[in-house]
Amino acid sequence: MDSTGEPMDAQQAERALAAARAAQCAARTAGDERNRPRWYAIGQGLTCAPGFIALGLAEKYPQWGTWLTVAGGLSLAAFLVLVWLGAHHGGVTGWFNRDRGPGRRGWRAWVVPLIPCTVAFLAYLLYGPAAWLIAMGLTSGVDYLLRATRQGRTA
Repeated sequence: MDSTGEPMDAQQAERALAAARAAQCAARTAGDERNRPRWYAIGQGLTCAPGFIALGLAEKYPQWGTWLTVAGGLSLAAFLVLVWLGAHHGGVTGWFNRDRGPGRRGWRAWVVPLIPCTVAFLAYLLYGPAAWLIAMGLTSGVDYLLRATRQGRTA
């Protein structure tokens, strides 16, 4: 039967089956296109870390402050462009990946992103705002590089 309730002949059934298979193949291809290339995460790490570090050093070294602020701003702008490109590569990605893979606990999706913030906050308490920016840059950059490494193993 077709969608109107009428009986379907063999030729119509074959066409419907072929259309369903083509749609399934297209969905698989679209899913493959959503996998971001590994260089996105590497680029994010290599632009995030120097951006925050330069902003932190700008306060410590006022004679170079203007240049460090401009360099940090440009680096963080490049970081945001890479984040945007990564989120829009093949479609909008979810905030947290639901496919955690074998042996990966759900808490890691929530706790691991908080590690750079925690380390940066502790650095702020101990050494001030410049240390916060430097620690945020270092830990965020390392986090993105580790993501790229994990992505390389799963891809």
